[in-house]
Amino acid sequence: MNRFWHLINTTIGRKLIVASSGIVLLLFLLGHMMGNLTIYLGSDALNAYAYWLQSSSALWVVRAVMLTMVLVHIILAIRVTRENQAARTYPYRRCENRWVRLYQNRMIISGVIVMIFIVGHILHLTAGAGMGELFHLLDVHGHADVYNRVVGSFQSPWLAWSYVIAMLFVSVHLKHSVRALFQTLGFYHENFFGFFELLSWVVTIVICAGLISIPLAVQFNLLQPDFITSSCNVVDCSGAVS
Repeated sequence: MNRFWHLINTTIGRKLIVASSGIVLLLFLLGHMMGNLTIYLGSDALNAYAYWLQSSSALWVVRAVMLTMVLVHIILAIRVTRENQAARTYPYRRCENRWVRLYQNRMIISGVIVMIFIVGHILHLTAGAGMGELFHLLDVHGHADVYNRVVGSFQSPWLAWSYVIAMLFVSVHLKHSVRALFQTLGFYHENFFGFFELLSWVVTIVICAGLISIPLAVQFNLLQPDFITSSCNVVDCSGAVS
C-alpha cells in the first residue's frame, strides 16, 4: 500500500496509473460493445446475454471496480493534464482565443462529460430511472426483457440522439487515450507513429460506431420492439405497454 501511495504521489506514477486504468476501461468498453451488439441477433440473444451477466455473483463487484477505475482515471488524468500545462516552457499567449483553450482542455471536458454520461446510462438502463413500465418487462422465460427496454427507450428521439452525441465525446476522449497509452508505457516511438495513430483511429471507430449503431438503428426502424415475446402480465397481447 505504501508503494502505491508513493507511486500516486509522483508524476510518472500518476501517468502510469492513468494508462493502466485506461487499458482496463478500454477492454471493458470493447466487451460491453460486443455484448450490446447481440441485440442484432434478436431479443432471445440479448436477453440471454443479459441474464447471464445479471445472474453472476461477481456482477456488483465488477461494477464497483469499474466505477472506481473511472473515478481514479478521471481525477488523475485531470491532475496530469494540469501539471503538463503548468510545465510548458512558454506561457499561454493572450491572443489565444477561447477555441484554442477549449481544444487544449478537450480531454478534461470530454472526460467529465463521459463521467456524467456513464452515471446517467447506469441510472437509466440499470436502475430504470425514467423508463416506466419498460423496466418491468419480462420475456417468455421470465427474465428481464432487456431487448425491449433498450429498443423501447431509444424510440425517444431526444434520448437516442443524446446517446449519440455523448458517444461522440467518448470518441474524442478514446482517440487521444489510445494513442497516449503507448507513449506512457514506452511503446510510442517515432518510427511507429503512423501505426499507433492508425490503431487509435481503428479502435475508436470500431467501438463508437458499434455503440452508436444501436440508437440509430432504432431511430431508422431497423430495430423494433418485440413485445410479442414479452410476458402478457406486463404488456397486453396487442403489443402496447399497459
